[in-house]
Amino acid sequence: MPAAPLTHHEILGLVEPFAGRARHVDLAASDRAARKLVFKPFECPGESPDGATLVETLELECRRDDHFVLVRRLAHPAGLQATLRASGTTPAGLLDLFDAVPRARHFVAGPGFLIARSYEADAASDGSGRARAAPTLARGVVQVDAPLTLTLNVLAVNGVPGDLELEPARGSDLDLPEDFLAVQGWGWARLVPEPNGWTSKVRLPSREPRRTLGAEEVLERVARHLAQALVEAPERFHRRFLWARWGVVLRRSIPTLTAVSLIVGSLLLPRFTAEEHAGLFMALHYVPIAVLAIAFKLQELARFEIPRPPRRPRSESWLRGASSPERS
Repeated sequence: MPAAPLTHHEILGLVEPFAGRARHVDLAASDRAARKLVFKPFECPGESPDGATLVETLELECRRDDHFVLVRRLAHPAGLQATLRASGTTPAGLLDLFDAVPRARHFVAGPGFLIARSYEADAASDGSGRARAAPTLARGVVQVDAPLTLTLNVLAVNGVPGDLELEPARGSDLDLPEDFLAVQGWGWARLVPEPNGWTSKVRLPSREPRRTLGAEEVLERVARHLAQALVEAPERFHRRFLWARWGVVLRRSIPTLTAVSLIVGSLLLPRFTAEEHAGLFMALHYVPIAVLAIAFKLQELARFEIPRPPRRPRSESWLRGASSPERS
């Protein structure tokens, strides 16, 4: 049976702690039937790390008399939006939790980039407003001066890699190599072309709170990488990451090397069963197992392939068709 719509008396009681903190309900934007209250936008001058004025909007979902969900939406003048979503037993307790999470934490500004970070939290059941644990990062969006936006989605599942989405701006036909992000290290996977851009994965720590801290570091690292790489010529990218690109080729060859080592090992083992070759026999026995273990550390599904070596691009721009862009 669906819950009854909010009554005028219920609304007065729910908005009381908000009114005491200069947050006023917007009845026209609220949905009494859905038991959702929306509060009028509130300006927060200078609370962004870059000194911009953020606009805060609160939404309160009244799911039951003892279960509330409060969402804080922060809009940055650059067009990015960050959220904090928390559940608890009292609206006042949720407001206390929100006060403990500075608005400035939602945004990171740097040379040529801006990051918006969205979090989730859970308030203590005693109504004190204390978070059961530190807020966890759920989503991060990186905006750079180049016509590209990157999004990191972090699932609340231990050990699962973060999902990356790269979307070019409307009308910008970028041509990025598959190792564009993978050159940053072992934890980064290749780009997979999609209709609206690319997807990829990145390794994150398994458990909280290191998982959120690791995801925040990943966002800043990839933001600096994008801000620098996209403004330079592809040829410069190739020279700067030449050895890293060869490392990506080696990583992508691991599944194929695993299969080859299994075949070679099975052919060589019968030749080294004598006692005088016991050490070599044991080494050959464990080589395929070691290579297989390394293969399971990859951030993507194994592909049996012979990757093409990195080639020097001739294009002067990342835009497709600018010259003779590299395809790797």
